[in-house]
Amino acid sequence: MTDTSEQLHSVVTVKPTQLSVRLMEIVSAVPPCERVLDIGSDHGHVPAWLLENHIAKRAVATDIHADPAETTRRYLRRQGVMQQADVFHTDGLHGIRMQKGDVVILSGLGGLEMIRVLSESLADHAGAFPAGTLFVLQPQRSFEELRAFLSGCGFFIEKESVCLDRDKFYCILLVKWIGDKSPALSLTELILGPRLLEMRPPNFLKYLLHQKNVLKKHMRARPELALVLSEIENILQGQSIEIEVSK
Repeated sequence: MTDTSEQLHSVVTVKPTQLSVRLMEIVSAVPPCERVLDIGSDHGHVPAWLLENHIAKRAVATDIHADPAETTRRYLRRQGVMQQADVFHTDGLHGIRMQKGDVVILSGLGGLEMIRVLSESLADHAGAFPAGTLFVLQPQRSFEELRAFLSGCGFFIEKESVCLDRDKFYCILLVKWIGDKSPALSLTELILGPRLLEMRPPNFLKYLLHQKNVLKKHMRARPELALVLSEIENILQGQSIEIEVSK
C-alpha cells in the first residue's frame, strides 16, 4: 500500500519537460504524427516533450553510445511515457524500419554526418522511404552540402526557420521524402536556405548579417561567394532601421 502511494505521488509531482530555445524550435516543426524518431537522442527530452504534449503517439529514440541511450530510457521512464517509447543503442537509423507517417528528427549533428545517416538508411530501405516521410533537420555545419544532397536525392525542403539560442544561430529544416529530384538550388539558396530567402521568418535579417561576416572570411578561398554576399547586401539594403529597432 505504501509503495503504491509513493508511486502515485511520484507521478503527480513529476515536472513537465522543459526545452531550450533551440529544442523548442525543433519540436515546433514536428506536426502531429503516429510516430516520431529522435536520432542521437542524447538525453530523451525531445521525444518526452512530444509525447507529453500529445504531438506524437509513439516515439523511438536512438543513440550510438550505450550510456546516453540508457539516460534517455531512464528519463522517459521518469516522465511516465516509457510505455509509448522504444529506445535503441544503434548508429543512426540502423535497424529501424521506417513506417508511413513517421517524422524523423536529426539534430546537433554536422550536415555531412546527416548525409551519411540518411544515405545508409536509404540503402537499408532499398533506395526509398515511405512516401511523405518527414525529416526535421538541425545541422551544426555543412548546410550547403546538406541542401545539395537533399535536393538531388529525393527530398524536398518544405520549410526553414532560424532561431538564436545563447548567442548562436541555428537553422531548422522541415524536409519531405518525395522520391524525385527537386529543382536545382543556386549557390545562394544552398548557403542561406531557399525557404529562408522566400519566407524571411523572424531572426532572418540578423541571421543574414551573421552569415555576411562568416562568408567574408572564406572569400579568398572561394571567390564565388562574392555573388552570395552581393545578394545578401541587396536584401539588407534599406533594412538597417528595422534591424536596429529589433536588436
